[in-house]
Amino acid sequence: VHSEAELEAVYQNAVNEAKASFGDDRMYVEKYIASAKHIEVQVLGDEHGHLLHLFERDCSVQRRQQKVVEIAPAVALPTALRARICQSAVDLMQGLHYENAGTVEFLVDGDQYYFIEVNPRVQVEHTITELITDVDIVQSQLKIAAGADLFADLHLPKQADLHENGAAIQCRITTEDPENNFMPDTGTINTYRSPGGFGIRLDVGNAYAGAVVSPYFDSLLVKASVHAPNFTAAVAKMQRALHEFQITGVKTNVAFLEHLLATETFRTGEAETAFIDAHPELLQVQAKPDTASRLLWYISDVTVNGFKGVERQAQKYYPELRYDVHFPAAKPQKDLVALLHSDGAQGVTDWIKAQNQLLLTDTTFRDAHQSLFATRMRTRDMLTVAQDMGNGLPNLFSMEVWGGATFDVAYRFLNEDPWTRLKKLRAALPHTLLQMLFRGSNAVGYQNYPDNVIKAFIQKAADDGVDVFRIFDSLNWLPQMTLSIDTVKQTGKLAEATMCYTGDILSHAHPKYQLAYYVDLAKQLVAAGADMLAIKDMAGLLKPQAATELVTALKDAVSVPIHLHTHDTTGNGIATYVAAANAGVDIVDVAQSSFSGTTSQPSLESLYYALSGNQRQPDVAIEKAQKLNRYFQAIRPYYADFSNGVTGPLTDIYTVQMPGGQYSNLQQQARSMGITDFEAVKTMYAQVNTLFGDIIKVTPSSKVVGDMALFMLQNHLTPDEVLAHGEQYDFPASVVAFFKGDLGQPVGGFPKALQAKILKGQKPLTVRPGQLAKPADLKAVRAALVQAGMNEPSTEDVLSAILYPDVFNAYARKQRQIGPVTKLDSPSYFQGMRIGETVSVPIKAGKTMIIQLNAIGEADASGMKTLYFTVDGQKQEVQIRDAHQKSAGLRHQLAEPTDRNQIGAPMAGKIVSVAVKSGQEVAQGDALFVIEAMKMETTVHAPFAGTVTHLYVEAGALIKSQELLAKLQPGVTKQ
Repeated sequence: VHSEAELEAVYQNAVNEAKASFGDDRMYVEKYIASAKHIEVQVLGDEHGHLLHLFERDCSVQRRQQKVVEIAPAVALPTALRARICQSAVDLMQGLHYENAGTVEFLVDGDQYYFIEVNPRVQVEHTITELITDVDIVQSQLKIAAGADLFADLHLPKQADLHENGAAIQCRITTEDPENNFMPDTGTINTYRSPGGFGIRLDVGNAYAGAVVSPYFDSLLVKASVHAPNFTAAVAKMQRALHEFQITGVKTNVAFLEHLLATETFRTGEAETAFIDAHPELLQVQAKPDTASRLLWYISDVTVNGFKGVERQAQKYYPELRYDVHFPAAKPQKDLVALLHSDGAQGVTDWIKAQNQLLLTDTTFRDAHQSLFATRMRTRDMLTVAQDMGNGLPNLFSMEVWGGATFDVAYRFLNEDPWTRLKKLRAALPHTLLQMLFRGSNAVGYQNYPDNVIKAFIQKAADDGVDVFRIFDSLNWLPQMTLSIDTVKQTGKLAEATMCYTGDILSHAHPKYQLAYYVDLAKQLVAAGADMLAIKDMAGLLKPQAATELVTALKDAVSVPIHLHTHDTTGNGIATYVAAANAGVDIVDVAQSSFSGTTSQPSLESLYYALSGNQRQPDVAIEKAQKLNRYFQAIRPYYADFSNGVTGPLTDIYTVQMPGGQYSNLQQQARSMGITDFEAVKTMYAQVNTLFGDIIKVTPSSKVVGDMALFMLQNHLTPDEVLAHGEQYDFPASVVAFFKGDLGQPVGGFPKALQAKILKGQKPLTVRPGQLAKPADLKAVRAALVQAGMNEPSTEDVLSAILYPDVFNAYARKQRQIGPVTKLDSPSYFQGMRIGETVSVPIKAGKTMIIQLNAIGEADASGMKTLYFTVDGQKQEVQIRDAHQKSAGLRHQLAEPTDRNQIGAPMAGKIVSVAVKSGQEVAQGDALFVIEAMKMETTVHAPFAGTVTHLYVEAGALIKSQELLAKLQPGVTKQ
């Protein structure tokens, strides 16, 4: 009651309610105090007329009139006021001739205090009084009940001789969720680890790993009490104790308590009863990440269900990796990083042209593993050897470490941040130029991005460590590269403009791609500002004699250094490089021997020996190179499940023209869609290339050809059928985007008839897409990431969210679920653990987690399996659903091909989104579903106007090719 005016009415309402509820309308009226200190005095009385107070406790930190944190003594109250309160409690209880332990409670408002009640029992918070008085209250109560005397039998000091010692705090650890209005949580405790040490007391209930928290009992797990010489020290000790609690499986209030104790109001002891209610921000807490439990969840999931994209099989045994490559720092022939910083790009290119020896770029950390095993090499395996590669091979021109497919694969499959990889490699290789592959207006993505995104990405990549930007366009269209070249030059880094080689200049089978075309393109690239010129032979089509003619012509036509990149798919890579070296090429791309050959680059060591006796033999410490190679030989088996299976030269690539970097990725994509005959894929790939007009094939244009090849195989289409009836099919999104001009303009233009069939009336672009794109709002993207729960997103996060919004958001969500999986060794990451196996996980400096898998239980009726671990000596259990058991019960209904009303899936994959509802009217061409398989998305459109009568799938469903998705009833036209 806040005023006299409302007193009578409110009082009468209360009287009426009391009468109705209890049959007794007598009222107890007390003074209303909005916010006060809640102080309680602990007393002990015996049957011999003795009564003693054990000082007071401050129980003001409350929520819903329930105590949360208690303090002894009440440090914020004046000493004189505390003494008065305690004496009032003694006077009251002596007047009652009170026997046993009890608590007298008061509200304190300023220098006034008001009696509330007596609790004739031991309170939950008695522990902190025991800590500051050294009196065992529970034992005293029992002995008093048996007739003991406080002084003669219990030997307690007289009141005048009793003093408090230091300060104590108690926190109640409960299974309540502060983020959900403190709703009690239930479940099984997976991990229970508690603090300890001098001055810490734990009163534990049913809290241990494996304990079940039911909804039928109080949510209190454990009372944590600390004692210290003063209140400030007690707060620090309690914060440490709370931080050391590790409780998983159920939600707790530990993070909330940590947040509460960190506030200045609490630390000064000034908190009153309304403190929590008046500060709702205290409830906005985020529980600390539980590294062990999250890592165990990931290990358990991979152990039971296998790694994404890999057929589940028994875990393999790998011998312990013994790393013995340790080279001291070696001074390079020329510190090119320092030269770039001091003399700029011109200084580096002048130095290159002055060298007689052939220079090398090592691609092991980028294109080599992209080409051999689907870009799956993990940063951990790179960092193990990176510093020694810099020390052992100091005279490399550069190391290609970033860009291409490594960017999105890091997020999608490796659960890594590619920007972190770049920064760590920069730190490990301070004197080696770091190189990246940049897709021009496509950046590191598969579509065109606004100009401001391209500029921001290049600047941030340069800031984080990239020195050499190999810039290319998948169609060799110069307008797509000029912005990138200009931006790189503004950063002060090296702009290596690139021509993609296709066809065969020794033959007339590809009239668009003759020697004159490449010479003219080279001149245009240099005129656009290129510091260096790269020949990107992405499929290994450049034959030795063609290399001689091409390099000779280019050296005559331009004055910038020439850098040759090839793949050894056909087996002629070394011969091509020797021919190019003799013709005057400045730099070639190679890989460590164990990561070289076939679809990768030629071997560094093999090329060194191939040029023996040649004045252009590169400056390589070959013994160190071979020792480094033994490391890569040892880790190569970790990635066997992602291998493309190529064991020798593939001369049919001269006809198929598939890039080496696409080979293993397309294999993975085909397998995920149920296509196991890769020879058929290669044949169709060549047919699609011809159908498209013999285009240059490198990411992302090569992806377009690959997507179309898989689409045609799944739908049993021939090129002639596509030309005749193309308007009837929902082609992959990448194919539609290509013919719309979203990737730019191909040499010689698009095949007009096919373009019309695929676009179905859409108007194609004829200008650079970036010119038309609206600038990305980086601030809005940053705000959206914050809104989604990301704490202070970096510029790198913002750029990643723009390039790959779905992939990046999925990565960010998964990080909160799986923890720092980058710390796991690669066998554990890719296949989980074997029963009885023990792994060491270096969490941070000085902290290594030891994990042992003891047993795996059988699946229960719902498909759940329990895995039993020992983590740092403590037992821990994890429950994981066996996805294979679950899927065994699924039945996929296929669409009847003769029933035009049944809408079937054009490919196997995952339903990304469902655009319609049952009963909805649709027009011909309306989007019904979006399906994704690996990196390819396809929209399923309504083949005719009608009404959706049945939906058979929902978003997230895994589907087979031709699976029934929906039924349409024709004849209704959408208005």
